[in-house]
Amino acid sequence: MSKLLLGMLLSCVPLQVLGWDWHTRVTLVLKEESLLTACRLLEKNYGIHFSFSRDLVDLSRKVTINARNKPLKKVLELLFEPNDIAYTRIGNQVVLTVKITPARTISGYAEDAHTGEKLIGATIYCPGQQAGTVTNQYGFYSLTLKKDTSSLLASYVGYTPQRYPLPATGNRQLTVALQPLNSLQEVVVTENMQPHLQEQTQMSKINLAVTEVKSVPKLLGEPDVLRTLQSLPGVSGGAEGSGGMSVRGGSPDQNLVLLDGTPVFNSSHVFGIFSVFNPDIVKNADLYKGAFPARYGGRLSSVIDISMKDGDMKEYHGEVSISTIAAKFMVEGPLWKDRTSFILSGRRSYIDLLLQDAMNKTLGLGKKGDFYAYFYDANVRINHIFSPKDRLYLSAYGGEDALSIKEEHDNSDGDDPSPGPYNQKNGFRLGWGNLTGTLRWNHVFSPRLFSNVTFNYSQYYFLTNYHYEYDGITVPEHSELYGRYISRIQNGVGKIDFDYRPNPNHAVKFGIGSTTHIFKPGSFFFEDNSATPSLPDTTYNNFNTVGVEMIMYGEDDWQLAPNLHLNAGLHTAGFLVEKRFYLSLQPRLGLRYLLPQHWALKAAYTHMNQPIHLLTNNGTNLPTDLWVPSTQKVRPMLSRQWALGIAKTTEDHQYEFSMEAYFKSMNNVIEYTEEASMFNSAGKKWDDQVIIGSGRSYGGELLLEKKLGNTKGWLGYTLAWTDRQFPDVNNGQRFPFKYDVRHNIELTFMQRLGKHWELSGSWQFATGMPVTLPVASYEGIQDPSPYDPVAGPGQRVDELGPRNAVRTANTHRLDLSVTFTTTKKKRTRTWNLSLYNAYNQKNPFFYQIAVDYNKQERYLQQVTILPILPSITYSIKL
Repeated sequence: MSKLLLGMLLSCVPLQVLGWDWHTRVTLVLKEESLLTACRLLEKNYGIHFSFSRDLVDLSRKVTINARNKPLKKVLELLFEPNDIAYTRIGNQVVLTVKITPARTISGYAEDAHTGEKLIGATIYCPGQQAGTVTNQYGFYSLTLKKDTSSLLASYVGYTPQRYPLPATGNRQLTVALQPLNSLQEVVVTENMQPHLQEQTQMSKINLAVTEVKSVPKLLGEPDVLRTLQSLPGVSGGAEGSGGMSVRGGSPDQNLVLLDGTPVFNSSHVFGIFSVFNPDIVKNADLYKGAFPARYGGRLSSVIDISMKDGDMKEYHGEVSISTIAAKFMVEGPLWKDRTSFILSGRRSYIDLLLQDAMNKTLGLGKKGDFYAYFYDANVRINHIFSPKDRLYLSAYGGEDALSIKEEHDNSDGDDPSPGPYNQKNGFRLGWGNLTGTLRWNHVFSPRLFSNVTFNYSQYYFLTNYHYEYDGITVPEHSELYGRYISRIQNGVGKIDFDYRPNPNHAVKFGIGSTTHIFKPGSFFFEDNSATPSLPDTTYNNFNTVGVEMIMYGEDDWQLAPNLHLNAGLHTAGFLVEKRFYLSLQPRLGLRYLLPQHWALKAAYTHMNQPIHLLTNNGTNLPTDLWVPSTQKVRPMLSRQWALGIAKTTEDHQYEFSMEAYFKSMNNVIEYTEEASMFNSAGKKWDDQVIIGSGRSYGGELLLEKKLGNTKGWLGYTLAWTDRQFPDVNNGQRFPFKYDVRHNIELTFMQRLGKHWELSGSWQFATGMPVTLPVASYEGIQDPSPYDPVAGPGQRVDELGPRNAVRTANTHRLDLSVTFTTTKKKRTRTWNLSLYNAYNQKNPFFYQIAVDYNKQERYLQQVTILPILPSITYSIKL
């Protein structure tokens, strides 16, 4: 009886009076609660007191635990060991400290198991520690872990996830080789197949899959990287067919377009209808609209970073394709298996070859006349592995557009009714093109430190020439005139970049570089070889201007807390030109905070500087724009951009959603004065003929994308404003910029239909663009110059209204595409039928003032150049 009474008495005494030990049974059930909450519950229910320093031990981390009647020691292991917290009993307290364990680093490359192609942005993840990283643009990764782990998980979109076992201790160099999925395989979502959108600190960035480029509808059968980017929020293509790409209200010259790290100054063919990038050789394309990493600089509005394929390290492959407008090929393979590979591609339009005779007759060029209009581009890349720590890449690009008309009439037999036999020749040629070359050396200094040394060269030129020759036969007479205009910019770059991963909480990048710019803004040459010359031979502006740009940068993607990431960087640039030195400090800040329900709040501030300018002739759609440097009078352009947004990827990786708002200010933007132009500026300094002003852009963007499954696609919406202000334009008042498009909607879908068929479509809507129209006109009074027809007698002179005060018509267009693919004996054949502008919407290319002579009235006439256009493409892969 006494024992029973004693037991009843003890049961009424709180546990904390009797003390506790490691075998004490406890129950703790929590879901997504902090470690601090867990400690307080154990203290309240079981009298277990915890002692720790809040500055050293982070108890804000969320945990989920379901422990019922478990030994205390086991429960503490579940709570603290995954979070690297050590615990020990001192007296009646549990003392918490940071666990110090030797770190180990796993590093290497991620590649395609079949071809050896390096994978950019592949995820390397340690499930046990919930730590991971992604491969850089060379496929290299480095993951430093705080304790030993038994395995890593590697994954990449379009590839089968793979788990790799690891030895018990020590650093390890591991090449991750992933197997590509075929188009019909179901994608199995793993623990961390790809970083969720909300887990990335970076905002205002879009990664474009090459498979999407080839799946969406094609204009005249040609898939196009830049045209696909124009169907995304924040990117406007300007007038239909013009090709000028505006990102968040910036002008086309404010886009930094990189091919293997080398700038491309004109990225379009056929006056902007196609881009210069053959998608058969493109491996990766990233678009940054804001929140620019510190490693990028030199432009205000965007960075388009395109990487070429390496080439198959194991087998030879090839592809031949012919479309409505062009034919192309691609071949790749090993020069030394598993050590050296190459890839080579070429493309040329052929419409001029088919229509040459017809054009000769239509234009009346004569029997010996000639006409051609074409574009071509060619790419080559070679890479060699010297050792696991050293790799060398050599790549080159060359491309050109050309239009030539040669007229020749020979009347030596006197058949022509013109007076006397004669021989006459007229020739005109217009051409522009790019040339780039890149040499890069990757070196791995240690498992945590990666470097890349780059030397590259880039050139863009625009050329036009005219030749006239006349020879009289009966009456000896000889006239010969020759004129040529050329504009060119050349770049030479040397730089070294470092990628340092000390631990999972830091990803540090830093580097230095130098660029030499050589400008020839415009050289005009005229020669008169007539028997009695009336004009002297003349050369204008035949000089070069050299500018030297030096940069230094550093950035760190830093995990401040489990829910908080900070990307902080500084890009420092100096520009030396004409004995003037411009220094620019450009801070870059990005912040990401994880919200409940797996949403992320992101914010960014970026300062950008652009020391080179593009003089644009607003009266023509030809590529006659001139690249010029900053000078004593014209300072570098600069911008400041603020952005705020939210983002989320669903747990099954099916959908991604992002919404962003931004504000961007721009200073030192330039344009020609009203009376200046490219050709009438001969003999004058260009900076005497420009005006300097400022600009603003602001708005919001929304993107909903379906990433996986038989149905893929995206819906995008942009609400935007952009304006400019110049002291002597529009009475000094702000006016809408020519790329001010208020609303833009893009809907794109790709639907797989069984084993062989795929259907895709794209619908785009945009409100009208601003234009300036005359409000009155008067007849010219006098002819101030024999070379100026504008104000001569009998000519109408327009009095223009407010700048860009009138809106053109809204534009919309539906494109459709169907693709049939079949594979037999390792040969894949693909047929594609595309319909551009399926319902034949007459969207404006430009407007002109026309005259109705019956009514003696002038009116605004819309010119459309792209009606409904069907196309067919056939390709075969070997």
